[in-house]
Amino acid sequence: MLVNISSPMKRDEIKAILEANENPKYTFVKMLNAMEMQFEATYAEGTDGNPADLAKKLIKQQPWGAVLMVRALIDGQKFTGGKI
Repeated sequence: MLVNISSPMKRDEIKAILEANENPKYTFVKMLNAMEMQFEATYAEGTDGNPADLAKKLIKQQPWGAVLMVRALIDGQKFTGGKI
């Protein structure tokens, strides 16, 4: 499943945090534009979940994460203006 992470700052740190995660395993695919990265998220067999929600949670757990504006969406999902 593809997950798109958009952030104006800390992109290298976000990439490292996500790629270090084991389940799901995030693999960097490409930059979609100057602020948005795309990752392939794969879960271990027998497990599943929402990789976009988990990615955002992993980012927000960082010391700088609480003040960083981040949008995490499954590829193709529309942002509806809700809480980021």
